[in-house]
Amino acid sequence: MNEGGTDGSDSSLGTNGAAMTEERRVKLLSLVDILEPLSDEELKELAKRCPNISLQGGEDFYHPEIHDGGLFLILEGRVRMYHTTPAGKEATLDLLGSGTVLWARSMELMYGRAAGAQAVGPSVLAFMGREDLDRFVLNKPEVGLKMMELLAQRLGSSNERMAEVAYKEVPARLASQILRLLESEGVVNRLGGCKLPTAYTNEELGTMIGAERVAVSRALGRLKAEGVVELRHRRINVSDLEVLRRIAEQ
Repeated sequence: MNEGGTDGSDSSLGTNGAAMTEERRVKLLSLVDILEPLSDEELKELAKRCPNISLQGGEDFYHPEIHDGGLFLILEGRVRMYHTTPAGKEATLDLLGSGTVLWARSMELMYGRAAGAQAVGPSVLAFMGREDLDRFVLNKPEVGLKMMELLAQRLGSSNERMAEVAYKEVPARLASQILRLLESEGVVNRLGGCKLPTAYTNEELGTMIGAERVAVSRALGRLKAEGVVELRHRRINVSDLEVLRRIAEQ
């Protein structure tokens, strides 16, 4: 992990290893949901104060002793929150894409002290320390309000997923998770349906819905048999959203 300001490495690298210009950093910061109220000058100042963290897929980046109370700004790529079960298996708690934030203080509030955070693929984050964040929110209370709204939404989503694991069968849980992924990253395909641009393995999907890989495989088979989804190059294509929603509600 290359963490700006901590190991002397270049903190302005993008996911392809090339230097990220100030203009590019400011542009990416402007796309972060809670930073919408900021002016260009404020974004430029923020870019100077917040070091980049360049990550490879599978790299953990949250360390409570370093990042306690700070804010990660996801500029490029995707990250996941997870915890390891007593049996040694990882369970994905949440997935976050570029253009949003991860508040380190919320990790314990929502997921407990044992939660970790990991890049799903090559990613670039910026980090705002706790003191800078407190000062920033005092100067820009509208940003603090957006953070609270975001935390409330994620807490509700987390509770929803927990209820699904407790009360829904695997096909319904899988359908619900596909709908969530479509909402965050789905694109319309050439045939008028929707698809996920990311290729997820059955094991990865299983960590998201609390199911074994074999159970996910069977659930995907059922969705394919009912003409709801197709797999093309390991990517999920959804041909009938309404049927997928009905299955998710079962």
